[in-house]
Amino acid sequence: MIASCDVEIRTEIRVDTRISSMEIIRYDMRKLPFVAQERSSCYCGLFKISCGNVHGFAEFELPVGSHPSDLVKWASVFRALKGMELSQVMHYIQKHQELWGNERMLFLHEAVSNLLLNLEQASTSDVMLNREEIRAFMMQYALTYYSF
Repeated sequence: MIASCDVEIRTEIRVDTRISSMEIIRYDMRKLPFVAQERSSCYCGLFKISCGNVHGFAEFELPVGSHPSDLVKWASVFRALKGMELSQVMHYIQKHQELWGNERMLFLHEAVSNLLLNLEQASTSDVMLNREEIRAFMMQYALTYYSF
């Protein structure tokens, strides 16, 4: 009886669980408030992954020596995720872990986990992040930006 009730609730929610877009920025550390001077040359950024109007975020900090010379090329491996169902994404990440390396795999896993949490909360919460506000923040602090 409880299981059938659960199924009825889930069919009413109707959230698209396909990856619709992704964005990545490398922070311009000189523009971020409250950043210590010694961290101003840090290679850090923010990754956003979305299913419609619901987003998942993860920040990254790449260790010295593993900085990509081209962030766009480095992040372009994630293009294959666009249009993929979330149920397939985690398996895809694990399958490509060795090829992508730990840094990419860890922040992507964090962003997808955050997206899953936000999708669960989207059905019970009126708080949705405004796409224009997110983009304005990303562009204000971006040194490099890539949308795919």
